[in-house]
Parts: sequence; C-alpha cells; structure tokens
Amino acid sequence: MTHSIRTVVQLIQCSGVSKAHLFNYLGVGSVGGSEFMATARQQADDFGVDRRQGEEVTGVEDGGGGFTVTTEDGEYEADYVVLATGANRDLAEALGCEFDEDDTVSVGVSMETSVEGAYATGAMARAEEWQAVISAGDGAAAALNILSNEKGEHYHDFDVPDTAASVFGDLIDDAE
Repeated sequence: MTHSIRTVVQLIQCSGVSKAHLFNYLGVGSVGGSEFMATARQQADDFGVDRRQGEEVTGVEDGGGGFTVTTEDGEYEADYVVLATGANRDLAEALGCEFDEDDTVSVGVSMETSVEGAYATGAMARAEEWQAVISAGDGAAAALNILSNEKGEHYHDFDVPDTAASVFGDLIDDAE
C-alpha cells in the first residue's frame, strides 16, 4: 500500500552493510553490500523519497510535537525521526533518549524510544547482535508504527495482486 507521508532520508554513509557481503538475505541468495545499498537507494528514489546523500546530520532537537533536524547544510522540521546510525548513539543521547544497562538505546517493540516520535533501529538498540535483515526489520517496525499513528488505526503494509499494478506500475517484476 502506498501512503502520502513526505519522507526525507539523510544519508551520510552506509552502515556496515556496504562493507559486507549478504548471503541468504530474504529474496537474495548472495549480493555485495555496496550493490545491495545501491538497489535500496534506487528503490527509495523510485518511490519519491527526498534522499539527501552526504548531508551530515549534526543534531536533532525535540520541539515537543515535532523535531528539528540540523545538518551541515541547514535545518529541517520533522514529525518523526528514525535514528539509524549504527553503534554511534550520540544523536540519541543528545536527544535525551533513555539507555539500557548495556548502553543501547532503550526501545519498545515498535522501536520507539523514550522520546515520543523518535525511533532507534539496528545496532543502536542491540548490543553486538547486528544483522542486516534484523536492522531492516527494526526500520520496518518503526515505519509501520509511524504509518499507524498517522492513520489513527493499525496500518497493514502489504499489497495484493489486484492492487499491485495500480500501486507499483512499472516497478513490478513480472519474472516470477
């Protein structure tokens, strides 16, 4: 299903995935991390994401009903933030997120932190239990929670063949 939330992604570098080689990743037998990240960036572009490659995030502030994301190039307002900075937890700490005893960001099952509307994923919330598919799942849990919040009820993020063509158009891979 598609949604109408404007999405901006700030990417300063790819995580450890870009240096890895993924084996047996869901739907992929074997792929280099850089190739996988290029495919992921293309998919985001195809869905109209405003991707800011190389624009380093230098700060995130909670404005009590939204966030101000500061980069080296300016400031952005956001209703939600999803922190995905690997094991670097500096932004979460500066934002005032609570931490667990193992120095990971404390999150619930939806990956939301103690700061409402702020989410932490992957290595930020897991001590040495890092795997690309788990991190992707964390991001999906955060996105689903955000979409549910916006819709005001549980959001089910899947398409059926009858609607796929109208949603995805030329992006459908007919080679099944």
